[in-house]
Amino acid sequence: MNYIAIYALLTPFIVGAILLVLNKKIKPTIGAYAVAASLVLVTAVDSILLYAYGSYMSIIVNLGKLGSFSLIIDGLNWPIIAGIGLVTAVISVYSYPYMKVRMKEMGKEHEWGIYYFLYAFFSVAMLGIVESNNFILFYIFLEVALIASFLLIAFYGYGNRSRISVIYLIWTHLGGFLFLTGAFIYGLTLGTFNFYPVPVNISLLGPLTSIVVVLVILGLLIKMAVFGVHMWLPYAHAEAPTPVSALLSPAMIGIGGYAIIRILYVMFPSYLVSGQWILLALSLITIIYGGMMALKETDFKRLLAYSSIAQMGYMLMGIATLSPLGILGALMQFFSHAVGKSMLFSSSGVLITENDNLRDIRKMGGLAKSMPYTSTFAMVGFMDISGLPPTFGFFSKLFILIAVGSELVKLGTAGIIVLVFVLIGFGITPAYSFVAMKRIFFGAGSIKGREGSMYMLVPMAIIAFVGIITFMFPGAIMGPINEFFKGAYLGLMM
Repeated sequence: MNYIAIYALLTPFIVGAILLVLNKKIKPTIGAYAVAASLVLVTAVDSILLYAYGSYMSIIVNLGKLGSFSLIIDGLNWPIIAGIGLVTAVISVYSYPYMKVRMKEMGKEHEWGIYYFLYAFFSVAMLGIVESNNFILFYIFLEVALIASFLLIAFYGYGNRSRISVIYLIWTHLGGFLFLTGAFIYGLTLGTFNFYPVPVNISLLGPLTSIVVVLVILGLLIKMAVFGVHMWLPYAHAEAPTPVSALLSPAMIGIGGYAIIRILYVMFPSYLVSGQWILLALSLITIIYGGMMALKETDFKRLLAYSSIAQMGYMLMGIATLSPLGILGALMQFFSHAVGKSMLFSSSGVLITENDNLRDIRKMGGLAKSMPYTSTFAMVGFMDISGLPPTFGFFSKLFILIAVGSELVKLGTAGIIVLVFVLIGFGITPAYSFVAMKRIFFGAGSIKGREGSMYMLVPMAIIAFVGIITFMFPGAIMGPINEFFKGAYLGLMM
């Protein structure tokens, strides 16, 4: 039983490698289902282990002074595993009709093995990142995910994809370099690169602790694309092939927020307390900036990319409260964003593939009549990221708002003034969401669109169903997090 999580995680890597070897010989539908099945297997095994044991760790190998490479599954990373597993598996099937059109445009109709190899490696590497217990293992999985996603953009993206993929690579590796530098100071000082379980000799870092914290958090904030280090995201996520955007925007960038919680919140809470108000200010600016840019954007995919910046602002705000309720909201925000944004990117993909690369919102309008299913799923997606019932996003936004409000009222009048700006920030998301919804699917336009195929609509329906059913039964996501906070780490910030 101790190795079952390792075997499960290896399965998509093996499937991807087989598809690469076969490449032109495989049927694209077989590739889609094979990758989806392998990702479902990983998520199912992780779920069973979590609910059977509450907390699970499988040691891969002991490396002496490097520490040990292990996979961990607990309440803290459960919503991340669930979000990544759901989106990657379902979008694998969705990507078949989308990439069929894109590959035909590019004259690469017979490169399905390459595509699904990169897709599988990108998807499972994200799961590997969030299950890692060691800085080095974390970084290895991160590099696999970054290289695979870089190649997906470079091979199949739009616009000046060569330039855009390089911009993406440079920015993400800058974040990775800062993170790894902090990790090396940590590991070489303590004699272990493990961050889980927390090393007993962590106090040996002494004055180096502040350097480690600053380097690690700067690297992770770049990954999250918060305001000031966000410039790469609108280009990369908007010009990536839409199935890749549906993974990059909801899942990949949120891993930075998870890592802040797993590494810094757990091990160095006092240092986060020192920078709490800087993080709160940065999160608020990110929410407002991302929302305002989305409100004025006329390209549907770029609108969604700017929206992702704002959504990461919400996650950072939950973290910055440094309260269990705020952390709970931040982790739930990851899951709700994965659900909502993957539906929205999928909706944009239907417009692109079935309606002659339609992306300009100014050319849309009245599409709900001819595209009732896509418009319904887009509506659910916008409701989710806006935090409206009956979607799971309602709980994440509610908990973050309560947590940040509790912190701000402690400041008296000044805090109340800031809270007003927080409420304005929260209000911008439904504003751009329903302005976009009206301009694209309702409004005065009379354009007649073509609905997506079942390969597109069924995956979107599955994601929409999960978003609604988790609203009705939030304990499926929230329960394991609550159990985690009842354990050893509850006293850290209380």
